[in-house]
Amino acid sequence: MRSFWLQQALADEGETEVTPLSGDLTTDVCIVGGGFTGLWTALRLKALEPALDVTIIEGDICGGGASGRNGGFCMTWMSKAPTMLKLCGAQDGARLLRASEDGVREIGEFCAAHGIDSHFCHDGWLWTASNQAQMDAWTDSVEALDKVGLHPFEALSAYEVARRSGSARNIGGVFEKGIATVQPAALARGLRRVALDQGIRIHEQTPMTGLQRTSKPAVETAAGTVRATTVVLALNAWAHELPEFRRTVLPIAADGLATEPVPERLAEIGLEDAMAISDSRMLVNYYRTTRDGRMVWGKGGGAFPFAGRLGDRFNDISPRGNVVQAEMARFYPALADAPIAATWRGPATRTATGLPFFGRMAGCPGIVYGHGYTGNGVGPSYLGGRILASLALGLKDEWSDNGLARGPRGSLPPEPIRYIGGRLVQAAASRVDRAEDDNRAPSWLDTKLAGLAPAGLAGGKKK
Repeated sequence: MRSFWLQQALADEGETEVTPLSGDLTTDVCIVGGGFTGLWTALRLKALEPALDVTIIEGDICGGGASGRNGGFCMTWMSKAPTMLKLCGAQDGARLLRASEDGVREIGEFCAAHGIDSHFCHDGWLWTASNQAQMDAWTDSVEALDKVGLHPFEALSAYEVARRSGSARNIGGVFEKGIATVQPAALARGLRRVALDQGIRIHEQTPMTGLQRTSKPAVETAAGTVRATTVVLALNAWAHELPEFRRTVLPIAADGLATEPVPERLAEIGLEDAMAISDSRMLVNYYRTTRDGRMVWGKGGGAFPFAGRLGDRFNDISPRGNVVQAEMARFYPALADAPIAATWRGPATRTATGLPFFGRMAGCPGIVYGHGYTGNGVGPSYLGGRILASLALGLKDEWSDNGLARGPRGSLPPEPIRYIGGRLVQAAASRVDRAEDDNRAPSWLDTKLAGLAPAGLAGGKKK
């Protein structure tokens, strides 16, 4: 099923030719995955070496996966500062944090330069507390950033948070001005167009069926084999299907909805720009408005698969649409009866650290990989493309040599412990959220279970 975003983007795009692979092919670099990471990697490679032969293999169409099924938050890594600085060290970590802020701006500049109408709005992000227990959830990040001389967050009064968010449910928060919102599928489709214009071959509707892990790697498909000097795996959630990443990437569904256009109601609420907003719940609420006057609302804590193939399991209508809608109405009673245009869910990922990782496949240096964005890939995938391009070309620079480019850090439990334990942890997190919303102390057991979640598994509190 095509997501709301992708249906909108394809309608604006008009008739577009799709070219599946037909027969064997030899190329310099074969990128598996035509989402944000794969497209940014391809474009970076061509910028560094214009004569390079670059080919993208995509199982669906560009924007058909998570890149067209998210909330459209084009974020930095600033909220992840404690973990980033711990993994990468103060100097390198601070550089990556600054680069993530620069990257958001550069995405907007790229769209403007290439005529990509991605609905890019640089209106910032409001990180809120929606109950007393969430207050100061941002303190660790702010203090870690202060130590390295970075000050992206502006402290706001309770009145200002409620006013700017248009909801009295938000009782505290901070504002980060360096964040944007986009129409994610329009961005993905725009990147596809630019890639084709630059001579990058894109074979959509061509799933990878096998990977030859040899000194001369190759990607197998039902229609032919692609042989390359270097293979780049830009799979994100689908990395879970490869045994090398089964213990380091957990796919998890993110659920969302979009209302029909209701600009008058949004204006009455006070939501007159495209600012991103999210709270600090374990099962986080995140939301923003659109250029055509819709409310788009997402909620963490969706389903995740048992060990095995992810396939297209999460590319469908959200089974939690009523839950997401009820949460929107709780924050904005004026939207309780707003007509719903669509609900959807898409595959996000979680890692042990809450940050993505990049590296070379053990025993096969011709295969490089990067995935695990932990629900924050729209902006950071731009930097992911830089890291992967440098790895693919064998460059020794700040992108190939940093704390994120050293492979997985930590691992997740094996099955069936991961699935059974994950369900228990997620249910406990939901009960903790409900108790805190009611100003009750959650049970000791629920607090302990919820605390076992890997960074970002539940959502807002673990940064």
